[in-house]
Amino acid sequence: MTTEQHDIKTNIKIGQQIFENLPNDIRPGWARLVLSRFDNYIKDIPTSIIELYPIIDNKDRWEEAHEQFSKIRVFGLENKSYKPEDYLRLAELVAKVTYNASGQPAPFDSDSGHYIASLALKATEHFDDNRLEEEVKSAILLFNRNKKIKDNLTAAKDFLLYKKIDDILWFDWDPIGVNDIAPRDEYQSYVPEIFGLVKAKADKQEIANRLHKLETENMGMGGTIENCLTIADKILKAQ
Repeated sequence: MTTEQHDIKTNIKIGQQIFENLPNDIRPGWARLVLSRFDNYIKDIPTSIIELYPIIDNKDRWEEAHEQFSKIRVFGLENKSYKPEDYLRLAELVAKVTYNASGQPAPFDSDSGHYIASLALKATEHFDDNRLEEEVKSAILLFNRNKKIKDNLTAAKDFLLYKKIDDILWFDWDPIGVNDIAPRDEYQSYVPEIFGLVKAKADKQEIANRLHKLETENMGMGGTIENCLTIADKILKAQ
């Protein structure tokens, strides 16, 4: 583990600085990104956590995160042997900061987001996987490493969308089937084009057609348009 990771894990003030540097409207999406790093490592993601994702993805639903926090907490109380416990605690924090960002009455503790960075890195210890550690660290520091867009909400939202598309191409599309062995940048050269299509208001079919052409003509793989439609739908829902 690098010194930087160790410092984030043990020094809450660093986590506080990372979180407080985020625009309010970006905090839920950032927290979701950190939590979602574990999606491919958790064998059975609790339903209460799966249900949290669409709440975060729709600003009009952020106030529902209060009830979702309660569901996650109840799951933890009813499954005290669940491992890793830090993952559940992380999900609770993500629900808290999402509700707080809604501006509704009776918010959770204002410092809830300060612990996301350290807790996420602690949760990676259960899996002893360097790739996961790097994914989590990258998500945590996403905006710290791109400070020029910190005060530009539109640019920050676009940057978050760009990262989501990168994730979907890597974790869900993966036409070559190498996301467990290849370098993380395997499909990153395709992200700008797909991002551009989304920003240009392309529909699901247009995005799917482009994905299908990339995997069949550019990569010489035998993908199906049906799968590409599923991926395109997920990309559009990531906005």
